[in-house]
Amino acid sequence: MGWPTGIRRLALAAAGVPLVATMTAGMLAGSASAAPQPVTAAQHVQASAHVYRTLIKGLHVRKAPSTTAPVRAVLGAAGTRVSVNCYAIGGSVFGDRVWYLIVSPHTGFVAGFYLNTGPDPAKGIRRC
Repeated sequence: MGWPTGIRRLALAAAGVPLVATMTAGMLAGSASAAPQPVTAAQHVQASAHVYRTLIKGLHVRKAPSTTAPVRAVLGAAGTRVSVNCYAIGGSVFGDRVWYLIVSPHTGFVAGFYLNTGPDPAKGIRRC
């Protein structure tokens, strides 16, 4: 039995293995009868062309789109660059329920209220 898919993808990405080639090989070798798995933040790790900046110092990166979800990381100074993959509707932060799944510099969800995206959800960002 191998590693779960999300951990395998993270390990390959961290090792610098081209993710697309590895995923293609994995899909071709995978079983068609495998049961679908719930999507997690770790499974969304991929390149993103959507880069924004934080508006506050110490923004919490969370496991899920909620202020009660466990914190995965804390970002540094206001103006920190983050790469956004997609958005989800979650817990309200000052009336804004849009959360973005970031993939850099850490992976997890950040409240849209604290990013310079303009109106949420930002144009061109897909829903998770």
